[in-house]
Parts: sequence; structure tokens; C-alpha cells
Amino acid sequence: MSRMLRKCTILLVVCLMAMPVAAQARGGLVRDAEIELLLRDYSNPLFRAAGLDPSRVGLSLINDRNLNAFVTNGQNIYVHTGLILEAEEPNMVIGVLAHEIGHITGGHLARGAEAAAAAQGPALVAAILGLGSILAGAGDLGIALITGGQQLAIRSFLTYSRGQEAAADNTALQLLEATGQSTEGIIGMMETLANQEILSEVYQDPYARSHPMSRDRVNAYRNGARNSPYNDVRDPDTLIFRHRMAQAKIYGFLDSPATTLRRYRTDNSAPGRYARTVAYFRQGLRAEALNEVNGLIDAMPNNPWLHELKGQIYFETGKAAAGITPYQKAVALRPNEPLLLIGLASCLLGKGAEGGDSHRSVNRQAIDHLRAALRLDPLNGSAYLQMSKGYGQLGETAMAQWALAEYYAAAGSSEARRHAQRAIKGLPKGSVEYIRAVDILSASKR
Repeated sequence: MSRMLRKCTILLVVCLMAMPVAAQARGGLVRDAEIELLLRDYSNPLFRAAGLDPSRVGLSLINDRNLNAFVTNGQNIYVHTGLILEAEEPNMVIGVLAHEIGHITGGHLARGAEAAAAAQGPALVAAILGLGSILAGAGDLGIALITGGQQLAIRSFLTYSRGQEAAADNTALQLLEATGQSTEGIIGMMETLANQEILSEVYQDPYARSHPMSRDRVNAYRNGARNSPYNDVRDPDTLIFRHRMAQAKIYGFLDSPATTLRRYRTDNSAPGRYARTVAYFRQGLRAEALNEVNGLIDAMPNNPWLHELKGQIYFETGKAAAGITPYQKAVALRPNEPLLLIGLASCLLGKGAEGGDSHRSVNRQAIDHLRAALRLDPLNGSAYLQMSKGYGQLGETAMAQWALAEYYAAAGSSEARRHAQRAIKGLPKGSVEYIRAVDILSASKR
């Protein structure tokens, strides 16, 4: 293959790869009951105003410090931790969520795929003609055809994408007005991103690249919001406080402890103390972490997330039994939070592993909590993993193997089949677990 032909092939691959694909998280999903509830409280009024059932819309948090949010796989919104950290107030996040909901109600994900396919057609024809020209000896003409086709495809798709962005912007304005909220947050966010147009893509936030930005869009927002009676509405103090606490928690868990302690060294507010608690805990300084969190609990005894953190500190520093009471308090305050139920069960299993007269009852309690968590969050693999431990400690091997099969099935791992095969030998025929093991084996054959 000649050098010119190799260059042509590379350009063809680039052309086809230039079409948009579903965004992927670089750091994986983050599960945290406090932040998930906050995002739900931000978005549920918007979902209802848009005619969407909140229970049918997925909302997930991604460990990525870039400012971004996106919709994929139908009604699923993904929010980067960076969006929460960069937002000075809740209204900024709410505005972005309103915009993303506009993509859902507009059916833009499905239409975007159609637009991408349509844009690829002329590019592919140009690439074929270009290859023919190169093979005929007209290398310069061939490269020009391929490059031109590539640029045509990209321009075609971006024109369509900008139309979608304008439609989503309009929906966001309608949803904010319908829920009695200011547009100032989203306008401020858009202005920040519009300023990034002059930056190299390396330095731009992904939101600016995936949501074509311009001063025209900012002006359209301002014009659309000009007559809104809610422009001066500000977020409630309670919501601002929860936002600051969420930011502190994210910094505490995702930054290095040293960085967190520098950031909050002289901050004696509740968010500052919250962040320091996490930093001390991650450094293994249990006494210092407990001192901070106990002070916060004294000030806010009905905050379930403080009791959760206290239980987590005990559990992850080798004192599982001591974590039971804080987790029980957290569950009492928020009884339908699956992650809290899983945390309590984990502490109980830690105590159950120690043996003693209460060995069996403690493990049974843990399994009951895990089953309750799975009724609320059926695809939570960590609940199945903990359940396998509980059944293992009870000596119920078949049930332990079934729970492991469910864990690996939830993760999409081929290991699920092996554990289901082992489980099915000891499970009562016709039991729910037996039927589930058969389902896992059947699914793995497809």
C-alpha cells in the first residue's frame, strides 16, 4: 500500500469516527445517597413540569471533575461531579438539568443518531471517490475529496446539533418558569462556557464541546427570560446549605486528604468541618474524624448523612460493631434509602463474623436489610455481594453461590454462570432463588 493510500485510509477512519458516540465516564459512577437525593430534589419538579414520571428517569453521578452533564440510553441523565463543584449555587445545576430534560422531551438522542447516519452518507461517498482518484494516480484530488467530505459531514451534524441545543434551551426556559425558578443560574453557566469558545478544545470543558455554545445562545436565554416574574427568585437557604455540604463531601472523598485539609483548613462552617471529617477518615485518623463528626451531629442530630458517615468511619477502620448504632439512626431518619440499608447490613455482617451466641440472628438481620435494599434498588450489585457473605457465614453455601451469581450478573460478568451452576445444585426446586439461577444460566447461553 502506498504512503498516499495509507494516508487516505487514516482520513477515512477519522471521518467515520468523527460522528458523536455516547459519552463515557472516565472515573466511573459515584453512589452516594445524600448527593443522589439532592439531585433528585433539584430535578423532580422539572420532570413533573415536563410531563415525565420521575421514577422512570435515571439520574446518575459520574466521578469526573470536568463540568458536564449529558443524556444517553433513553431517559437517563448523567451528571459529572465537576458540575456540582463548579456551580456556585443550586440554580446553576437546576438550569443545566432543565436543559438536559429538554433533550429527553425533544427525542434528541434518537434524532441525533439519525442525523449522524445522514451526515455520514456524503462523507462515505466522498471517501470512496477519493480512494478511486488516488488509485488512478490523482493523489491530491483524492485527499481533497476525502477531507472535504469529512468537513461536510461534521458541519452537517453540528448544524443539526445546534438546532437541538436551541430547542433544549427553549424547553429549559419553560421548565424554569413553570417551577417558579430563576434563569440567572443557567445564564451565568452559559456565559462562562461561551467564553471558552476562544480556547483550544484541550482546555474547554466537555459541556462546551458537546453542547455547541455561542453568544447568540446566551442572548437568546436573556431575551427569553426578560419578562419572567421569577428572575429575582433565589434558592432557599436550606437548598444552598445542602449544595455546600455536597460540594464539601465530593472534595473530601475525591481530592487527596492533604488537598482537602488545605482547602478547608480555617473553615469552621458545617461544610468545612464535613470535608475535614472525610479527610481525617481517609488518612486513618479515626479519633480526629469522630471528633469532627460528633460535633456536627450535636448541631444537627436529625441529619442522616452525618450518622451514616460516623458508621462508615467505624466500619472502615475495623470497628464494624460500633458502626451499627450510627447506621441504625441513619436508617431511622431515612428508612427507604438502599445505600443506608446496605451500610447497616455491612456493619451487622462484620459483627456476625465474630461468632458468639448472636451470630445467626445478626447475620439474618443483615440479610433482611439487604433484601429490603434490593426491593428499592434491584440492580445494586454490592447488596448481593454482602448477601453472599451473610449466607456464607450462616453456612448456607447454595444461597451464597446464588447471591454471587446475582452479583456477577448485575456486573455483566461471565462469572455469573459458574456460580449459578453451583447454586442450582443445592437450591430447592421452584424457589425464587432457583428460578433466578435458571434465568441467569439461560441468559448466559444467548
